[in-house]
Amino acid sequence: MYYRERIWQGNVDSGYIGIATLWTSKDSLVKSLPASIKNKVSVVGQLYTKRGAEYIFRNIWANPKIRYLIIWGENLTDSYQPLIDRTIMNDYLPEEVERKFVDRFFDKVEVLDWRKKSKEDLLAGINKLNKKTAFVKASKVFPETKPRGDQFPAEGTGFRVEGETIGEAWLQMLQMILRFGTRIPRIYIYGGHEKMLHNLMVVVTNEKIKKPKIWPFFSFDKKHLKQYFKNFFTPDRGDEAYTYGERLFNYQTSGESVDQISEMTKKMQRFPYDKGALATLWQPEIDNFPVRDPWRTPCLTLVQGFCFNDNFHLTAYFRSNDMFAAWPQNAFALRKLQTEIADRINKKVGNLTTISHTAFIDDGDLVRAEKIVEENRRMFCQPDPRGSLVVEVEKSDIVVKHLSPESKVLAEYKVDGEQPKAAMKMAQTLLKHRVISKVGHALDIGEQLGRAEDAIKLGKKFEQDKQLGR
Repeated sequence: MYYRERIWQGNVDSGYIGIATLWTSKDSLVKSLPASIKNKVSVVGQLYTKRGAEYIFRNIWANPKIRYLIIWGENLTDSYQPLIDRTIMNDYLPEEVERKFVDRFFDKVEVLDWRKKSKEDLLAGINKLNKKTAFVKASKVFPETKPRGDQFPAEGTGFRVEGETIGEAWLQMLQMILRFGTRIPRIYIYGGHEKMLHNLMVVVTNEKIKKPKIWPFFSFDKKHLKQYFKNFFTPDRGDEAYTYGERLFNYQTSGESVDQISEMTKKMQRFPYDKGALATLWQPEIDNFPVRDPWRTPCLTLVQGFCFNDNFHLTAYFRSNDMFAAWPQNAFALRKLQTEIADRINKKVGNLTTISHTAFIDDGDLVRAEKIVEENRRMFCQPDPRGSLVVEVEKSDIVVKHLSPESKVLAEYKVDGEQPKAAMKMAQTLLKHRVISKVGHALDIGEQLGRAEDAIKLGKKFEQDKQLGR
């Protein structure tokens, strides 16, 4: 049984019903099930994303006594779609799963889309379902595509990526976690393992939330994003242990409700450089102890605003962050929050920065993450935010001009190209002045400096990015 720590297992031996509660707490439903219905139910679990449909498929084949699959609960991401459409299901299964098993699943397991039913109608409907025998005599376990599992040496902490849009930044962080991440166990309530980086900072510079860039490699579209925004910005937590909306707009302290975003806005309206314009989502008296049932704690724990050069910048801190399944939606919601605050205080929208103490990809998502990175490698060439460098040869000198993104000359550096290791000395000068922030940019400039030195010593013509002339 996959993800047994994350599901409720009822009558596994003879139960013939499985329930996917989507974004609704499985525990709140299980509590309301009378004993007579619990005896019929084999398993109950939540389904946040379409990716999870693969493991429902696998678990039902592992227990073919389940003949009814009920879809019920709050739908925020259309995660149920693979369960009602075999074509979509095929897209979320590895090639190792033959299509005949997908057809058998849909032919023999009755999928009931009861999302619009009340809890009372759900219970009444379950009572009307007649027991059926297993759809195959023996359970079946399908092979899995294993991730590569490579891990390269790295800093250990303090990683950084930057992109103009959320999608561009996402690809870079996935690549970084896949290459440099460390595999560790997940907490017992989730089970399994994850690949993680410690303290990953992601900077998004130019995402326009009013016209968001929804890349083809995302698992959601604008419609699903709007549904996610509804949950993020709603002050009422409903049956959940918490929601970000509750903590941001309806924070409970000393028996009173505080709209922290409103307070942040007021502070920056009074003084744009206020370093206390922040909202905390962690409530120690609730989150450090299991006083709520279900007991779940927020991953996003702090947001802080700051105004600089007429721009409103927002920084968000995550104690733990699922970078594959959750970060893109988190980032879009934070960008929307940032834009709304910027509008209120009459500022432009600046950078969005997220700092994830534990930035991870779940083991179950590693193969899909590898595929997305591989299919989009062309997007990894990013301009250096510190500007560009023009390498020239003037008589016997190597000259480097540092240009701003607007092509304004910021500085000029010069070394004698005839001296030993002239290119290395210029490189050390550039490093001293910290004019390069990206590894790719540094590698390119290093190559240009070496060719410039060769041109001077060999008496050849030098032009940046071109072969040496005669």
